[in-house]
Amino acid sequence: MNNTPLLYRVEAHDLAGHRLKVTLTIAEPAPEGQQVSLPAWIPGSYLIRDFSRQIESISAHAGHPKPNVAKVDNHTWQVPPSAG
Repeated sequence: MNNTPLLYRVEAHDLAGHRLKVTLTIAEPAPEGQQVSLPAWIPGSYLIRDFSRQIESISAHAGHPKPNVAKVDNHTWQVPPSAG
C-alpha cells in the first residue's frame, strides 16, 4: 500500500445540475501504475450505494502524452505508470 498524501479539490461546476468537479492530486503515484477506486457502500449501511455510477467522466494528467485511464471494474480505474 502506498502511503503518499492525496490532495482533493472540489469545485461547484454546475449547481443547477448538481455537478461537482473533483480533482485528485497524487504527488508520488505508484511506480507500477496507480489504481483509484470508490466504495460501493458505506459503513453502517447494508445498501449498495454504487457511488461510481455518478461519475460522468474521468481523466488523468501526467505530462505528454496524456495517460489513458482503464476501467478495471465498476468501482476501480487503472492509470499506467508515470513520473508525477
